[in-house]
Amino acid sequence: MRKFIYVIFCFVIFNGNHVGTQPHNWNSPSEVVKKIKKKYSEINNYKAEFLIETVYNKKSTTMKGSCVYKSPGKIRYDFTEPEGDIVVSNGKFLWIYLKKIEAVGKQDLSIQKEDSSGKPIFTSMDSHGLSRLFRKYHYRFESIQQPKKDETDNRSYFVLSLEQREKIGGFENITLYVDSENYLIKKAIANDSRGKTTTIVFSKMELNTDMEDGIFNYRIGGNVKIINNPLVSDNK
Repeated sequence: MRKFIYVIFCFVIFNGNHVGTQPHNWNSPSEVVKKIKKKYSEINNYKAEFLIETVYNKKSTTMKGSCVYKSPGKIRYDFTEPEGDIVVSNGKFLWIYLKKIEAVGKQDLSIQKEDSSGKPIFTSMDSHGLSRLFRKYHYRFESIQQPKKDETDNRSYFVLSLEQREKIGGFENITLYVDSENYLIKKAIANDSRGKTTTIVFSKMELNTDMEDGIFNYRIGGNVKIINNPLVSDNK
């Protein structure tokens, strides 16, 4: 689940080399990344539909539903597959509800723990999260000619290939598909060292709409089992 959260928000300047016989590409990876950061810094909130597909050992799983985000650090994912599951955070606590087992994990995001690289595990999920992503990964265009047209939706995308600077676990390679008109990240494909591939697709995105803070608080039902700090505990 930590990888899932890391890749949502959530999800190093390395310019692609020019090839002499290829047409000149007036776009550059660093300029595209600057525009991505600028776009997300201007977003107060958004809502969208999502699809997550994971492939590992020739087996695939699919999750889908709707999500909302509000700055700073508030998220909510309502799943239609698996139906009834919820991931929600008000920026202080993260709740993970699994309908199948009638249990909810309540994670305190204020716990000061670090990962193997010495970075805080829990950080605010805002535009700064994207900045951290690009600092931790080298990035370049996936091919010389950018943007590339996607025949499935007739839109053009900048395709960025990211490679982890230090192999410290998690996703070693990520491919981002960035809408060339509005610089929103519409798709991410991430691969880890074990051969697992996770694809996240966002659609029907709406930006800066009226959104109440109350939707980011989870209300625990009477029969639901509570598991405190399932991701990281405060034990020394």
